[in-house]
Amino acid sequence: LARRTMAAEVGPELAAAVQAGDNAAIIAFAEAFELDMGHAGVSVSQSCAVYKAHLAAYLIAHDLDNARFLWKRVPEGHKAADAELAGLWAVGKLLWTGDRGAAIAACAAPAPGTAWTPAVAPLAARLRECLMEHTLALVARTYTAIAVDDLARLLQVDGAAVRALAEQHGWQVGAGPGGAAVLEPKALPKQGPPPDLGMAQLAHLTKLLANLD
Repeated sequence: LARRTMAAEVGPELAAAVQAGDNAAIIAFAEAFELDMGHAGVSVSQSCAVYKAHLAAYLIAHDLDNARFLWKRVPEGHKAADAELAGLWAVGKLLWTGDRGAAIAACAAPAPGTAWTPAVAPLAARLRECLMEHTLALVARTYTAIAVDDLARLLQVDGAAVRALAEQHGWQVGAGPGGAAVLEPKALPKQGPPPDLGMAQLAHLTKLLANLD
């Protein structure tokens, strides 16, 4: 009975949490759904809907360990049947390797020439936003100045978007060698759990910036 009740509620309850942007509620629902064997009582498409929200929520929370273990538990048939599920994990794999720029770019669509469905688009947009914020926090902790063009390439946006983000966060804009626009980062206010900004992340960002020279 509990399984049938959970299956009946998967659509509206999960959709409400996604619409509200309540990441903790998405994770709580999806974890309970899995523990209650809810996936066994719904269609493949319904099951994939829960898996996609579950995986995206872990990535938004930067919980890469749980995201990886969840991906391993997803049935192979589900992975083959849903391109969006594979597209979300493509972002996860890029985050595992520390390639934040590519991960941000991968949030744009599940595959080239495609688009996220309305159910997944808000999650992908939120994930992209969180990755950009994490990258800005990493830059602010690591550098006293960074060229606008370099940060634009790291965030996969244009210079105008970078300047808007800098203004939003109170970063100063100065002039670097040759008159190139340079941002002077300042620490961002903490919002929720801090991102994983270990030495591997710092080393990878340093390598990326070196390659932009």
